[in-house]
Amino acid sequence: MRILVITQYYRPEQFKVNDICEALVESGHSVTVLTGRPNYPSGKLFQGYNLFNKKRECINGVNVIRTFEIPRKKSVLFLALNYLSFLISSTCRSVFMKRRYDVVYVYQLSPVYSILPGWISRIRNKVPLYVYVCDIWPDSLKNIIKNEKNILYRLNSSFSGYLYRKADAIGVTSPPFINYLSIKHKVEKSKVTFIPQHAEKELLEIGLPENNGIVDFMFMGNIGLIQDIDTIINAVELIKNESGFLVHFVGDGSYYQTAQEIVKEKQLQEKIIFHGRHDFSKMKEFYSIADVCVLTLKSQSVVGDTIPSKLQGYMAAGRPVVAAINGAAADVIIESNCGLVTTAGNYEKFAILLKQMIVSTSLKKLGSNGRKYFINNYTLEQHINSLLMDLDKLIMEDKNV
Repeated sequence: MRILVITQYYRPEQFKVNDICEALVESGHSVTVLTGRPNYPSGKLFQGYNLFNKKRECINGVNVIRTFEIPRKKSVLFLALNYLSFLISSTCRSVFMKRRYDVVYVYQLSPVYSILPGWISRIRNKVPLYVYVCDIWPDSLKNIIKNEKNILYRLNSSFSGYLYRKADAIGVTSPPFINYLSIKHKVEKSKVTFIPQHAEKELLEIGLPENNGIVDFMFMGNIGLIQDIDTIINAVELIKNESGFLVHFVGDGSYYQTAQEIVKEKQLQEKIIFHGRHDFSKMKEFYSIADVCVLTLKSQSVVGDTIPSKLQGYMAAGRPVVAAINGAAADVIIESNCGLVTTAGNYEKFAILLKQMIVSTSLKKLGSNGRKYFINNYTLEQHINSLLMDLDKLIMEDKNV
């Protein structure tokens, strides 16, 4: 199978689409990735890249074509320019790509606009279009535009629906996305399937945490508004006089500096530590510290009802989870019995759960439960098998039309 993958982010940027493309190559398929210039999350181009070099690469068997993209830097203006520049350049590049493919696969993170070059490629190659939805639009915009009557929100809503309906089939990372696409954008439910995200298999090799006499809580990943960092900080403030625990943040994002300032204002520096962003290769070091992993997400939109990819990572590493989250992620935690969960934003109850974890004698059992659930549901092999089934079906249906 010859697969054209369109995604704004690709290696050396750290996204799960990297593993997916390389696994497809290992399965005997030809994969070409149309992407931008690597600059996430720092906003600066990675070392060895500029706006004019390395237009084509072969990375671990994957053919990579890079289009023009303005780095996102650290401002809303440059973020908008970043999105717009990739949209225009990738769409134009799609028009002139001559190679014949069997299917076009769009790995859709934010924004939704990456579907447009996918649709153009679909028309250009006369093949089906498959979209894997990781961030649902326009719902993901609610962190920036809270009023659905806002003209920008309504324009994005109309455009999002238009693009989703152009897909011949859609895969989603969380079950709530299915109803959202059907109700909000009039996408036929028969076109949508739930394919859970995977976590890196290396996490399965991680052993029990080091015993340093305290309970270390670990939050890993993007630190933005949607991650609801305030719930964690407010909960820690309520139990700051408790002994025997620390909370660690590993990651970066739009709320990182604000979170540091709040911790300083509340004088919680002795309880909360920020480690910044680190490559995946160093994650084992942090997991070796972690006794419990932390998961929070705002509930103001359907995004708050999803399964964040970090949950799969936590489970693969065999770490119990303490969470303030709604929807599908809460269901998974309860079903797998891998931790404790309360509703999103409920920092008072979350503080109680933190205290329960500090004195719990069941951390090893909860972590083991999560790892077993991961093995049965969230491996890369299972993800690739489900994806290939969808792609094969889509290609066969297209040939029979």
